[in-house]
Amino acid sequence: MTPTSVLKSCSGEDVDNDDDDEDEAKEWRAFRARLVQNGLPSLVDDKADDNDAGGASASPPAITSDGRFAHESTPLVEVGTILLSVPTTDLCQALEQQYWHRSVVLITAVSQDPVKGDVETVPDEQLAQGANRGRWSYRGLLLNRFTDLVFETEHTNESNSNNNGKRISEEQQKQCSEGGGWNIHRGGDLLGLDSSNRHTCTEFTCLHHLDRTDPNVREVSSTNTNLVADLSMMSFGDAQTLCKKNHEQQFSPDDFYTFGGFCSWRPGQLEIEMGGERREWLALSVDANSVLEQMQMQRETYKYSIATKDNRGYRENENVVARGLLKTGTDMWRNFLAMIDMSESRATDRIPAGQLDFYDRMLGIWADENLSLEETDDCGDADADAGVHVAVNDSTDQIGPGTLVRTKSHVSNDMLLFDKQFIRSLVLVLEETSDATIGIILNHPLAGAIECLEGEEPLPMRYGGPIDALEWKDGTFHDDEDFDGEEEEQEDNEMYEGFEDYLQNAPDFVFDNEDTSEDDDNDVDDSPFIWIHRDAALGSRGPDGGGGSQLGTSGVWLIKEDDALASLQSGFLCLEDTMVFSGVCIWEKDPDIGICRALQSLEVVRACNDQCDDNDAIESVWDILSKRQNVLVKGSFESNIDAAVDAWEICTSEMDSPTASQTSPRVELSDAALRAWLGVNLLGDPLETLVEVRNDEERGELHGQ
Repeated sequence: MTPTSVLKSCSGEDVDNDDDDEDEAKEWRAFRARLVQNGLPSLVDDKADDNDAGGASASPPAITSDGRFAHESTPLVEVGTILLSVPTTDLCQALEQQYWHRSVVLITAVSQDPVKGDVETVPDEQLAQGANRGRWSYRGLLLNRFTDLVFETEHTNESNSNNNGKRISEEQQKQCSEGGGWNIHRGGDLLGLDSSNRHTCTEFTCLHHLDRTDPNVREVSSTNTNLVADLSMMSFGDAQTLCKKNHEQQFSPDDFYTFGGFCSWRPGQLEIEMGGERREWLALSVDANSVLEQMQMQRETYKYSIATKDNRGYRENENVVARGLLKTGTDMWRNFLAMIDMSESRATDRIPAGQLDFYDRMLGIWADENLSLEETDDCGDADADAGVHVAVNDSTDQIGPGTLVRTKSHVSNDMLLFDKQFIRSLVLVLEETSDATIGIILNHPLAGAIECLEGEEPLPMRYGGPIDALEWKDGTFHDDEDFDGEEEEQEDNEMYEGFEDYLQNAPDFVFDNEDTSEDDDNDVDDSPFIWIHRDAALGSRGPDGGGGSQLGTSGVWLIKEDDALASLQSGFLCLEDTMVFSGVCIWEKDPDIGICRALQSLEVVRACNDQCDDNDAIESVWDILSKRQNVLVKGSFESNIDAAVDAWEICTSEMDSPTASQTSPRVELSDAALRAWLGVNLLGDPLETLVEVRNDEERGELHGQ
């Protein structure tokens, strides 16, 4: 037996049922485990500090008489490797990819050339983010994201297109607990259960430990791939075929663990995530029986909860099921840590306990929406019927230029997961069309400013929204067929290039605006920014006189950049009466109902046709923001957030005023999520932004109250 031949048999390729190769693979992995057990490290520094989550286990467990073993192999990753996620320090697992937090991944394929990656086996429809994910070096399955999605046995079919997935019903509970349906795991974020049509676009695969020498199994050997020892993988269609032909004799859905979707890493990506200061993954070499045992424990825990839980609670409180499923998954993560004699506190010691709690709570929100998969309406929000009023039902009466809206006190799961920038936000509507509503967020300052007057403080810039202002001005946002009114992913924060890239203590973080009006067409505003003011005298001049266009009856005017700068430099307009924004928000309307569904998470503070008076909400908001907010830097981060929240709170309606039950963990989590989003996306300081879920008393202590 040579190491080369053994490693080839572990590579995940079709081994043609060669029992000798399989035995050699088992012996090699067990031999390596014994080396580590006897004090030889596995490709990691043997002098690693005992508190270092990336170091070798101090006391590897012994190999048992039945061949069980587990040891850390970081950074060695091969087919059959188990990856355990370690909480990141950059807030990513809380903000964007909650499913990676406390995750367990089984590596199912490794490219023949991990440095360059494999592209030939990745069809175009499987690429994430276009060509940027065209090559992969490692593929795997999330093992611990069990869902209550069930495919009934009578719907078995060799193709995926007719699988009728749905949340388990009362009638199916007994059948499921006895083994009568295909329980589906979330296998990853690529071709997963979130695909536009999960019945036709999701890639389903099955793990199993069937005897590969069985003639029936040999019939479907074209998709049957050995991973490690007794653990193999085949297509869902072939697994269904086996059960359909032999379900009364030998095979059943309980012989398989079925996954929708997979995860993959680009060339060099996993090495970066494991190495250096990131250390986001622990690689484990574990025997196949231990992996299968953990999978079975997860399944049995779920079946037991289904069989014994209170049916009324199941129907009326869906997240009881989701949180139970999540717990079985996190227990698996802890169990694998225990196998290598690593405590949970050691694996998570890089981030403060309060921030770890924030990660865990955000993972819980993700689980509520993604592990219990009951078919919902288009809003997809479990909180829609929880007594939360909908303030916007028809955009024709209240929504128009000058309308001021704000986020409701109750923050939906969708907003927590996907639209955190709108938490505690105030939006001023700029335009209302038959197709869309366009507005700007008022209360989020940016890490940049514009120098308008020599010798005066620069004018702080503000985040208006995720859509480039020029795309709204020239209407090109309609040209993007994929545009759906939501924030599109911006890799490397490209949308902030030009004003967010500044040195924290340097004085040159401002734009120096020169007067270029002589060279520009006065009828065209080609500025990438949105300018507004509240000077009634200037506004009375009208658009042709350089005063801008009034937004409804709000007392706020939309003005061209050249006109704003000219008025500021002539002294006709004051800095405190001027605001400048980068980006806009665009909500496209539902063609069936004629309104923007996204606006249903907001409420109207001031309608577009309300009469302006001295107590107008816009004036109160403007005073707080213009006097208390400034350029966003680390030193002003807290005060800027306080001013944003205060401006939002003065617009609280009696109908939406927080109650004792609302000013609770939900509100506290929402505030933490907003803080995290601002720190990562606007301050640009994800590693130094501490985010904890704070109650009112803790917030008061933070500000010396």
